[in-house]
Amino acid sequence: MPGPTLRGLAGAALAVGGFAAALAVPRPLDDGPRPMAPAEREPPVCALDRPCVDARREAWVERVDGQLAARLPGADDAERFHLAETIVAEAQAARIDPLLVLAIVEVESAFDTRALSGAGARGLMQLMPSTMRSEEQRSGLAPGDPHDPVANVQAGIRYFRRLLDVFGREDVALMAYNAGPNQILGYLREGRVPDIFRAYPRRVKAELRRLRRSLGVEPAPAVADVAVPTVFQ
Repeated sequence: MPGPTLRGLAGAALAVGGFAAALAVPRPLDDGPRPMAPAEREPPVCALDRPCVDARREAWVERVDGQLAARLPGADDAERFHLAETIVAEAQAARIDPLLVLAIVEVESAFDTRALSGAGARGLMQLMPSTMRSEEQRSGLAPGDPHDPVANVQAGIRYFRRLLDVFGREDVALMAYNAGPNQILGYLREGRVPDIFRAYPRRVKAELRRLRRSLGVEPAPAVADVAVPTVFQ
């Protein structure tokens, strides 16, 4: 996945083919600090007379951990569970379906923590090292190894959230994640994104549907169209 140049993204007014009626003008990728706090392993707040308020999150951590166990069979149980906790906490903070994160990871790296693309993208979410460093600096995260799955998904989820904020539509943000925001912006300015770039969001959405079917989860609205995904309501 190409790393972005985080300048010059304002001013695009043209839409992508089938998205023409729905796309707003992309906003600049924000170079300022991210408001989301890092995902922390903190105990849920509980009271004696009621269940823990994080019961829904815990249920989602178990679901995600089950998927990770199938895709990372050799992983240490505690480390794998921490990764599941991180994915759910970061997805909740970013208002993103955690199953969408798993779908991106499947398409990007097939859950290979050591994955390295020909362009130099690394880890589960296939981040360029410069992209990962930028996200860590904005978020106040300690510098991490791109092949560390926890550090990689923290930066990757936050990066994808920024693309959603910029492009305003899930499918277009996915295209930008895969091809690079400046390349997609250039095609937006020309009035049409080539069909080849639409293959990536189709693959992610197909994997997302598979995950939802396997877990018996109802489809959620596109993450760019709602304040909070259904899975966290």
